[in-house]
Amino acid sequence: MSRTDGGRAFILVIIVSAFAAGALYLVQVNWVDPWLSSRWGSAIFRMLRMILVYVVPAVWWLKRYRSNESVTKELGMHLSKDRATFVLGTGIGLYCIALAAFLLWPPQMCGFTFWSSNSDCNTAGLSDWLIVLPTICVMAMVTDLWTRGFVLLQAADRWGEAPAIALQNVLWILLHLYELELLAPSMGWAGAILLALFLGFLGDIIALRERSVVGLMAGHAILNIGWASVLALGFIL
Repeated sequence: MSRTDGGRAFILVIIVSAFAAGALYLVQVNWVDPWLSSRWGSAIFRMLRMILVYVVPAVWWLKRYRSNESVTKELGMHLSKDRATFVLGTGIGLYCIALAAFLLWPPQMCGFTFWSSNSDCNTAGLSDWLIVLPTICVMAMVTDLWTRGFVLLQAADRWGEAPAIALQNVLWILLHLYELELLAPSMGWAGAILLALFLGFLGDIIALRERSVVGLMAGHAILNIGWASVLALGFIL
């Protein structure tokens, strides 16, 4: 199998994943969510569709075109003992900056604040803590795994770091359009996009230098846990 064939398939996998993600999002919003009528059911469906459209095609491409390499290593899913503290610390620290931005410019949309004990949006129940929050964390980790572990690292190997970073950040913005829409009323669209790009570029540098996305995945999950906990404890709003 030639490198050219692998490159074409790589681009095709990205396009198919992005198209499928958009199509299935519309399917979920218009048909699945009204039928499910529960937040936990919606969260599980969203998590499963993200794994289906992002992780499965990426693993298929790696097994087919990088068959001599470990899939987990190619996806940045490794953590060497001598670099573990730095990798985890930088990844978690980056997303703590995002949490700080949320605290400074608290989102007001119910999609972000239903955990809050001080908000009219408060509808969180036991299923939200036991099911919705863990699935949100998985979805957050899948975002880093696909955009950085797959797209960024493989694109950098083929085309260099600058094109890879540009491609990743375009996809990063597209994947976070829903979150940007929720953040825009408090941060403004410019602020929300700048925050996303800040997280995108710095996260890319970490991933490229360390060839690992484990710390970033952990940080992204902790961001969601931290935000839900802060709202539930009534620190803001």
